[in-house]
Amino acid sequence: MVKLITSPNLTDPGLSHGFTTRLGGVSTGDFESLNLSRRDGEADGAVDENRARVTAALGLNALAFTKQVHGNTVIRLDSAPANGVAGERDAMMTNVRGLGLAVQTADCVPLLIFDPENRAIAAVHSGWRGTVQEIARHTLEAMAAAYGTKSNQIRAAIGPSISQQNYRVGPEVLAQFEALFDDTTGLIGPRDGDGGGHLDNAAAVRRQLIEAGVSPDAIWMSGDCTFADDALFSCRRARGGPFGGQAGVIGLV
Repeated sequence: MVKLITSPNLTDPGLSHGFTTRLGGVSTGDFESLNLSRRDGEADGAVDENRARVTAALGLNALAFTKQVHGNTVIRLDSAPANGVAGERDAMMTNVRGLGLAVQTADCVPLLIFDPENRAIAAVHSGWRGTVQEIARHTLEAMAAAYGTKSNQIRAAIGPSISQQNYRVGPEVLAQFEALFDDTTGLIGPRDGDGGGHLDNAAAVRRQLIEAGVSPDAIWMSGDCTFADDALFSCRRARGGPFGGQAGVIGLV
């Protein structure tokens, strides 16, 4: 059975969502078992079956993925993309029923957005590069242009990602966050001898949502760490070896 992590603020009738885990699929070895990512030599047949299981578990007709490139481009989907892939993007939005938007992660931040007033949704992949490029803000702006979305009316869920405790980055990364935020208290830990430190990318995404006008009470954070929890895939835990990916998925039903 597919095991999903769900957010209490995305439980509206007509809305389906979930953050997948490693549990409930058919993949084996390093990809065991609910791997949704086509990478590192994983068999396409296993990925197809795993994606079909997630689609069914969420009561959707189809899932849309993208080739994620750590950018800030948002695509509007008015139908399911050919072969299930909507090009090189890191965020998708739609108001089409039955179409699930899926962003893959293995340490990066998955962000799901719901506009209950205009019945529109978005799914966002925000690695540290996407956060620096303010992909969350770009997504809200795109939804406003496409659907009339107002930031103070949306609800958001931030799914499992690598925790600050387990996410040491170099000084070149920290410098970009310090240039972006006036105050990095709570986002960046003490510097080590090499100038690096531990980064809380999920907290940075949450702060960006608030700065864009989203109510703090409308943002849910899972708190699950992909590195620390063996029930989740983690790029960093794989230490250069093969690894699979989970996904954050949202759809109107």
